[in-house]
Amino acid sequence: MRHTLRKFALALLALVALLGSALLDYYLPEHSITTITGVEVKLADKDGPISRQNPADQPVRDMYLIYTQHAIDDVRVYRNEDTGWGWPFYFKFDASDVQATANAIANARQPAYLTSYGWRINMLSLYPNVTAIRLAEAGEATWSFFRWFWFALWFALLAAAGWGLLRATRRQPDDTLSG
Repeated sequence: MRHTLRKFALALLALVALLGSALLDYYLPEHSITTITGVEVKLADKDGPISRQNPADQPVRDMYLIYTQHAIDDVRVYRNEDTGWGWPFYFKFDASDVQATANAIANARQPAYLTSYGWRINMLSLYPNVTAIRLAEAGEATWSFFRWFWFALWFALLAAAGWGLLRATRRQPDDTLSG
């Protein structure tokens, strides 16, 4: 019975670890130094940008896009939308200002330091959201203490939970054989 419980609990812990790690990776800010190649404003609804394949069937809003190039063969598209008071709690209310800064940096052909969260998933038309942008300084690093602190804390909690689970479900010596 303990062996079955241990397998189930470890599988459940692995699922929690996977989902929690994915959520942290999605929502924690990530930094990148890139070249902005262009900016654009598109109309979008809940399903993404308005197009022939996705006609406007709900209230529409402006969706700011920032086009970047990290290397010759590595281009990325970011969205630039306010988060407002909602989740995630970035309290971003200056998407227009960020878009103007991105346009100015693109025109100046200078490297930009972007802070963003999210993933780029082409099939779902998902873009990472830029929360801040500024000119990059020479030799600047993109390593984020904040991001890795929360990942380290998450993995420490998972290790403690796994260790506690293994201790709670370990095989007990059989008292009936010792008498």
